[in-house]
Amino acid sequence: MDFRWSEEQEQLRKMIQDFCKRETSKELDRECDENERFPHELNEKLARTGIYGLPFPEKYGGSGGKVMDFILAVEELAKGSEAACALFLLPVFFAGEMILNNGSEEQKQKYLPRIIAGQLKGCFGLTEPDVGSDASRVKTKAVADGKDWILNGHKTLITGADIADLLMIVTRTDFEARRYEGLSIFMVPQGSQGLTVRKLKKLGGRIISTCEIFLEDVRVPRDLILGGPEGVNKGWPQMLMQLDIERIMIGATHVALAEKAFDEALAYAKQREQFGKPISTYQMIVQMLADMKTQIEAARWLTYRAAWLKDQNLPCSLEASYCKLFATEMAKKVTQDGMQVLGGYGYMMEYDMQRYVRDALLGTIGGGTNQIQRLIIGKLLGCF
Repeated sequence: MDFRWSEEQEQLRKMIQDFCKRETSKELDRECDENERFPHELNEKLARTGIYGLPFPEKYGGSGGKVMDFILAVEELAKGSEAACALFLLPVFFAGEMILNNGSEEQKQKYLPRIIAGQLKGCFGLTEPDVGSDASRVKTKAVADGKDWILNGHKTLITGADIADLLMIVTRTDFEARRYEGLSIFMVPQGSQGLTVRKLKKLGGRIISTCEIFLEDVRVPRDLILGGPEGVNKGWPQMLMQLDIERIMIGATHVALAEKAFDEALAYAKQREQFGKPISTYQMIVQMLADMKTQIEAARWLTYRAAWLKDQNLPCSLEASYCKLFATEMAKKVTQDGMQVLGGYGYMMEYDMQRYVRDALLGTIGGGTNQIQRLIIGKLLGCF
């Protein structure tokens, strides 16, 4: 096995690091978090780097990167700037990956170049007030009306719905079909008549909003069904196409989050003196720091292995769940240990550690709760 990055991947890492140093700052991340503000002002600058085209084929204007390249970029962006990472994920993952993997050729030709140019963002609307882990129970309805479909329903806890240009809405289109059949995904344009989006207040992850969506007789043309008119009732397999890469992506963001917390804890421990010497020399602090770094590296290699399997077109659902489960729980533990190392300063709002703790808490819930990940792992291991 070769654990080295290729020359092209090293160049990608350096480009992202240079961009974050040049165009972003910790102060920007703090300000966006405090004001719950999306950093639109970075969009054009990030688009000029070409990174929005990273995972898309060259025929659509992309650079043809692999899953590992995408995960590398997510990790570097999340470590360098939460604002820049947020800008990257909404167009590239929530819109682009969904269309690339599930869209019709006409949809790919129409939307992927716009995503690559930084002109289109998306969100994924699955969760409802009574529908979460059991995604097959979607109640939002779409009923055919001539060449259009009429959508009615209520979605909640949807990432980035207020700034998305296309809202990927999971609906039920066949009311007689079995649970995992009869679902369809519609690409609903922002501003559609009857569509209302309301921003929700939340504890962490505040650079990207979380929203609820109300659909009241929203009329959507049939060519905006994901996959085209032939995509009717194919929503469940389309969702499954996204799950592995989403869980690996979550692993990468939480490795980066934990590493930031570790770096700040280590730097603080080296300069903070008690009883005449740095606290980094005390055995209990040394043990905490050693455990933090070991767990980060373990999560990183779980993430990379899952991404490698995906690139080889090998089964990776088990490894993706390993990755999501371990990395998010690791990040929660590492950020809280980082707060402990900083002591009272870690609890102060002027320090970043409290934000890392708040952001890490979401990881075990979003993208499929860690209880669900354990059930998936158990099932794939043949426990039931």
